[in-house]
Amino acid sequence: MQTVRFEDRPLPKTFIIELTRRCNNRCLYCYAVWGAPSPDIDCSLQYEMSTEEVKQAISKLQAEVGAENIGLSGGEPLLRNDLPEILSFIKDLGLNSVVITNGTLLTQERAEKTADAGLFEVTLLSFREEVHDRLAGRTGAWDAAWRGMTNIKKAGGNFISVFVATKLNYMDLMNTAKLSIALGASGLMYNRINLGAHNIGHADQLLPTPEMVRQNLDVLEEIGKEFGLPIAASVVIEPCVVDIGKYEHIQFGWCPLAGENSYFTIDPTGDIRVCNHSPVVLGNIKRDRFIDIYRNHPYVRSFHDTWPEECHSCDHQMREVCCGGCKAAAEQCYGTLDRVDPFVTLSKR
Repeated sequence: MQTVRFEDRPLPKTFIIELTRRCNNRCLYCYAVWGAPSPDIDCSLQYEMSTEEVKQAISKLQAEVGAENIGLSGGEPLLRNDLPEILSFIKDLGLNSVVITNGTLLTQERAEKTADAGLFEVTLLSFREEVHDRLAGRTGAWDAAWRGMTNIKKAGGNFISVFVATKLNYMDLMNTAKLSIALGASGLMYNRINLGAHNIGHADQLLPTPEMVRQNLDVLEEIGKEFGLPIAASVVIEPCVVDIGKYEHIQFGWCPLAGENSYFTIDPTGDIRVCNHSPVVLGNIKRDRFIDIYRNHPYVRSFHDTWPEECHSCDHQMREVCCGGCKAAAEQCYGTLDRVDPFVTLSKR
């Protein structure tokens, strides 16, 4: 079987555009790369691409690589008043869109303006108001989030409920999932907290143990059997930490290694990164051709080829599945791609 040259790899079709760094929540678990010092990220920079610049970036991605899916995130993307216009533009191009939001700004009016444009991923951290609000960092977040879900459903839209698992809320998963289903969720997404330079200091307080994650996966498997909803565990759960082989109703996510299944990310200034968790800037969409970055940038090659030292002795089949865990998390926390995902390190500690 002939091996495809690195330069000839299939092109990615999914991209995330971070419309703003602004957010109305202050989540304890936040891993936004601008929340911690980085040589590539100017944390003082407040500039945001204009509506036209965002449209030009999307058109450029479609023309260069045949982009099919656009995720809009932040910060909180609903803080951009032009979000309905951007969503309408994406729809007119024939592309799929996903809005990644905390849901608190999905008023009835906003829901009606955006519901038919794409899918929403809305975070619901607990069925208990006080737990959700503590993790979200402000009072009233829970009430606004579930109302936002209700408004999207009433307006004829679709949303997926996102549960970020920590030590503070993992025990709430079953009831939170059932609440989400009752509110009309068309699917469930489970993300164990992904560590980064911004939240690594809270790891002892927030990072769930392997046993907590196993309990959560058992719950999700039960929900999948009972309700038949699509369920995804999007943040890597390394099989050397938790045996994932028995879960038939959960789709597990892995690092796509800067390949065709990647979701390269464009920040509010137009800077391009290999994913939303990576702090390394590769270029800028306003001046550079994405396809040149994808084919030729040395960091993209390094991200694809570098394996953590801890993984060299790992079972070959397991390594091929896991792909070395979340490399961007390791780089944020340890400053190198040679280290394994901190979830593995801290869990085994």
